Amino acid sequence: MLLKNMLPYQLADCVQSGNPLLIPAGCVETHGPHMAIGHDTIIVEEICHLIAERTDCAIAPSFDYGPTGYALGGPEDGTIDPDYDSFGRYVKSILKNFITMGFKKTYVIIMHQGMEAPLALAFKKAAAELTFESTLAAGFSPGWWGREEDMKKAGNVWGRIEVHPMILATASPPAGGDHAGYNETSFLIATRPELVQQDQLDGNAPWYCRQSESHNSWTANKKHGQEMVDAVVDTWIRKINDERA
Repeated sequence: MLLKNMLPYQLADCVQSGNPLLIPAGCVETHGPHMAIGHDTIIVEEICHLIAERTDCAIAPSFDYGPTGYALGGPEDGTIDPDYDSFGRYVKSILKNFITMGFKKTYVIIMHQGMEAPLALAFKKAAAELTFESTLAAGFSPGWWGREEDMKKAGNVWGRIEVHPMILATASPPAGGDHAGYNETSFLIATRPELVQQDQLDGNAPWYCRQSESHNSWTANKKHGQEMVDAVVDTWIRKINDERA
C-alpha cells in the first residue's frame, strides 16, 4: 500500500505488523530519444508495486531528484542534478522520520549509477549516521556499545535501513543494467510501454543505445523485459520474507 494513501490506523497496523517500507529512489535524467527521462525512478516504482502485490509492505513516496553529475546530458536534455550536500541532508531528514514513524525495516531501492555513486552514498551515509544517532536519542549513553546490558536492551540496531540496487545479485542473469540500452529499454517496455517510442531512434542516437549488434535499444523487447522483471521481483520477495520482522 502507498504510504501517502494510508489512514492513521492503517499506518499503525502496518508498523505493528512488522511490515517493511520500500523507498524507490532514482533521478530525472535523459535516457535517449526513445524513453521517459524519469526511467530510473519509474522502473523502481513499478517493481515496488509488483512486490507489494505479493507480500505485505508499504511504499514510500519516491526520491525523484537524485544526483546525476550531468554525466549523460544537461538541463537542455531534461536532466536534473541537485546540490549534493542539500540532497544528503534532505535524505537524512526524511529517513529519520520513517524511523520515528516506527518502521523496523526500510529498504531503499535504487536504479541509478551503482552503489558507489552519489545517490546511493547519500542514503548509505544517512542510514549509518541515523543508526548511531537514533540509539543515543533512545536514551542510551555514550559507550553503550560494549556494555552487555545496554546491547541487550538496544537489540539489533544494525540494518534497520538497507540500501540496495534494484537488481539484486541473484536476479542477474537474466536481469542486467545499462543506460537506456537493451536492458533498461526492455524493462520499461515490459512495465510502462506507453513511455517508450523506439521509432524515435535513428542514426543520431547516443552511444549508450548501441551495446552490440544484437543487444541495443532497437532490439529491446517485452519478452526480455518481463523475464528481468520476474527475476527482480522474485528475488526481492524472497529477501523480504526471509528478513521479515
